Amino acid sequence: MRALQVILTLVSVPQALGHGYIYRVTADNTVYPGWDLAIDPWLSPVPARIAYGGGIVGPIINISSPNMACNMGRSPPPSAIADVRAGSSISFHWSHWLQSHKGPITAWMAPYTGDIANINVNDLEFFKIAQDTVDAAGVWANVRMMAANSTWTATIPADIKPGKYIVRHEIAALHFSLGTSPGFEMLPVAAQFYMTCFNVRVSGDGDAVPKGVKFPGAYRADEAGMKFDVKSGDGKTYTPLGPEVYKSSYSVGLEEKEVTIVSPTGGGPEADDAYYKAQNVFLERQGAIVSYFDSIGG
Repeated sequence: MRALQVILTLVSVPQALGHGYIYRVTADNTVYPGWDLAIDPWLSPVPARIAYGGGIVGPIINISSPNMACNMGRSPPPSAIADVRAGSSISFHWSHWLQSHKGPITAWMAPYTGDIANINVNDLEFFKIAQDTVDAAGVWANVRMMAANSTWTATIPADIKPGKYIVRHEIAALHFSLGTSPGFEMLPVAAQFYMTCFNVRVSGDGDAVPKGVKFPGAYRADEAGMKFDVKSGDGKTYTPLGPEVYKSSYSVGLEEKEVTIVSPTGGGPEADDAYYKAQNVFLERQGAIVSYFDSIGG
């Protein structure tokens, strides 16, 4: 099988991924592969994913860029869709994240109709469904995320109208928002944004259509939350970026589904085992790179 041959070859290819990426998503207890930037671009045929392909592990810095919506490239578009019940949870499983890259974590949703391949994500209106920033002790969301096995979870609002949505997940890193560290003077003094988008279909009996905002446009350069001293240890003064989190008007009690794992290759156990082996190799290498940059304050 072509995909299996490519995966086995990739295990021996050096790859440097300094920033984190979402390699797996659990939506309503079904585990989906993310778009693995280290493996998926080289697979043939193109693997079915709920995530947009392409993108970068580096940050988007220009908040006026169209890439603020769903990262760069966005090719191929999702060819799969995650079925979730309103009121269920969606968890984003990150690779290793830099300790220094502190800032808020958010999740957003935007409804759409038609074929996702024809959707312009900059035309969609996203409403914020979850947010974590910093607590009174100065512990940031990304630190809590890393302590939770590098997993961050949001809840699909129970009252939203059934249909197809793009889920947007973002980490905003504020470590260079006021100045850079020694040795990194060549980098821009600005907030850094890391985002990925996913294709989901929501079922339920709700009828809410929350008001949303477009990317770019959701954030302003003069917002207080755009610049913050993440080393201050004072979380009480931080003002979150963008609009407030949408709150469902009611909650639902859902029976937990059995865990289902979606094949990353569609090629059977042997191909899947090779995929996971390659993925683990890359995650270990990326962890070593992250540890190095953590050691020098990057």
